[in-house]
Amino acid sequence: MKSGLSQNFWVNQAGFQLAWWSAILLTSQSVAVLVVLLLLHLWFHRQPVHEVYVVLLCGLTGFAVDLLLTLAGLFRFPSTPLPPLWLLLLWFCFAATLNQSLRFFHKRWVVASVCGGVAGSLAYSAAAKLGAVSLGVPWLPGALILMFIWMALFPLQLWISGQHFSGEGRGAY
Repeated sequence: MKSGLSQNFWVNQAGFQLAWWSAILLTSQSVAVLVVLLLLHLWFHRQPVHEVYVVLLCGLTGFAVDLLLTLAGLFRFPSTPLPPLWLLLLWFCFAATLNQSLRFFHKRWVVASVCGGVAGSLAYSAAAKLGAVSLGVPWLPGALILMFIWMALFPLQLWISGQHFSGEGRGAY
C-alpha cells in the first residue's frame, strides 16, 4: 500500500534532519557536513539553477532575521557575537526543503503560519537546550517572540520559494 509520499519527500526530510542535528550538536564542526548535504541536494535536483535561487533567497532571508534577533539581544552564540557560519548553512538546508518535503504548505497560508510558529519556536528552544544558542530573554517571552516571527517568516519563505521555482514540487532527487 502506497503512503502517497514520494521517496523524494523522505530523502529530503532525512537530509534536513541530518543537517539540523549536525548543526545543533556539532555547531562549527558541522560546516563540512552541511556543505556536502547542500551540494548533494543540488547535484540530484532536476532544476538546480532554480533551486540555487530558492536556497539563496530564502536562506539569506532567514539568516537576516536571525542576525536582527542576535543584534537585538534575543540570541547569543557561544563563540561569536554574530550568527555563525553553521547557522547560515542550516538556513540554506532549510530552504532546500521548501519545494520538496515542505511543499504541502504551499498556498495553505493559515496552516503554514500556525505550524511555522509552533515548529520554529520549538526548534530554537531545542537548540537552546542543547547549547547551540542561548536566549537573551526568559524562555516564555523568547518562545512567544519566536512563535510570532515564525508565523510570518515560514509563509513568507514558502511564497518566495513558489515565486522562484517554476516547477513547484517537482524538484530534488
